[in-house]
Amino acid sequence: MDNSRTVSRSRLPAAAVAWTLAWVITAALLAAVQFTSRDPDSQLYAGISARLVEEPVSQWIAPQWWGFWNSEGPYCEHPVGMFVVPAVLGRLGYPPAQAAYAINALYQIVSFGLITLIAGTIAPRNIARALTCLLQLLPIAFVFRVRANQEYAVLAGALLALYATERARTRPAWTIGMVAGFCAVLLVKGIFAVMVPVTCVVWLIARSAPGRRLADAPAWGGILAMPIAGALVAWGYESAYLHATGRSFLEIYRSRQLPEAEIVGQSHVVRTAYNASWYLTRVAWYPFPWSLVAAGLTARAIVQRAWLPWRGESAVNDGGRQGAWFGVVATIVLVAAFSLAHRKADRYIFPVYFFIAAAGAGPALSRWPRLQRFAAVADRPWVPAALYVALVIVTIVSTGKLPRFTFWRT
Repeated sequence: MDNSRTVSRSRLPAAAVAWTLAWVITAALLAAVQFTSRDPDSQLYAGISARLVEEPVSQWIAPQWWGFWNSEGPYCEHPVGMFVVPAVLGRLGYPPAQAAYAINALYQIVSFGLITLIAGTIAPRNIARALTCLLQLLPIAFVFRVRANQEYAVLAGALLALYATERARTRPAWTIGMVAGFCAVLLVKGIFAVMVPVTCVVWLIARSAPGRRLADAPAWGGILAMPIAGALVAWGYESAYLHATGRSFLEIYRSRQLPEAEIVGQSHVVRTAYNASWYLTRVAWYPFPWSLVAAGLTARAIVQRAWLPWRGESAVNDGGRQGAWFGVVATIVLVAAFSLAHRKADRYIFPVYFFIAAAGAGPALSRWPRLQRFAAVADRPWVPAALYVALVIVTIVSTGKLPRFTFWRT
């Protein structure tokens, strides 16, 4: 067995303890200062979660607007997955008004832990830990650091499915994790869960040479199982919602996400092109500066005709070339898909910012001496978790004082 792998595995318990402590500290800070975000979406999700604490559990599947955003009636913008876990935490005695922020911090920590594990499958573990630190410093990470939004929950579910996809290549039991990650995103973000099987397909293509894909049959089977599981979850959710309210959730949800005017309307080529350019500016800025590195590496690979992830003997270990290919291709596919939608928001493609940042930062960490020295400093199980707590404290102390990281809103 590779000694470096043995050492890395021996560090996993220490890293798990460090991340757990990081969440406990973060949750305690949020409760102590009675933190409330200025972001309207966060206020909405935190408010609905807190209000659910007062409701019977049998009615949790059917939250109301309860006056938030000056609205009344049933809340059917998304499934209830985002509200349930904070409501449980509130029932356990944690301040309900801060529960959604604490759970969002948990989703962030799970996401960064999964990033370390995924990166560790294609790069040395010291590089994986350094990558986790760098991704916490992205502009998009500063925007969503202490929020109650859905974005980190979606990212955590997608990353769980990706990690399980990699493990399922050799251990079929991990297909359960693939389906679990997909269903988690489905219950939080509804139709947006389609990004999960798409990214898993791109990952498998990146990781397996054409002649060896039959060996990855269990992982491909896990992807095929996702829509089946999704249909079953949707049926169960609809039945439970109908039982609780006498109304169809899916009908209301479909009318919100896919209005009739958009289905039967005329061609929207101009709008799609506008959306694509709008999203691409975000892909360039939110993962900055690593988006520029990824763009440069992609251009060079195309010029050298070395853009296929499996070409060459060093494909697996050359700065995580397969991971970089995954990040770039997944970004292209998801941006193209979301540009077709009738609505746009920078949060819709939230996982993309981390994919493209990793595509640039991973190879840079492997090749640039200064970043290699940074990787050596970050090569401690507790460093990513300590950095996270420090950044949370900075965010809480400087709320409203940091510069805005967003632009071009319409």
